[in-house]
Amino acid sequence: MADYGLILCLILIPLALRWITVWQMRRFYGVALSGNQECKKMAGELSDIREAIYQVEREESHYAVLRSNLYSQIEAARAELAELRRPAKGRIAIRPGKGRIAA
Repeated sequence: MADYGLILCLILIPLALRWITVWQMRRFYGVALSGNQECKKMAGELSDIREAIYQVEREESHYAVLRSNLYSQIEAARAELAELRRPAKGRIAIRPGKGRIAA
């Protein structure tokens, strides 16, 4: 009878260990799979964020060009205003569309 018990233990213990190992491997695989899905989700969010950053940088560049053009126009207008504020001694007045008229 002891021989049957020993044989039964020698068969059941490795089977039980195998069952526990398979159960833990499935659990870890499930965790890894959910982690992989979470990683893919986060990679998609990162891609969206990078695209938004790129779009903002493009808009920022566009507005920087507009700002530069406005500064140039302001400086040209200031120069023209300074020219108009000068005394009229050696200046020639220009009538729009009529040509030059001596002052």
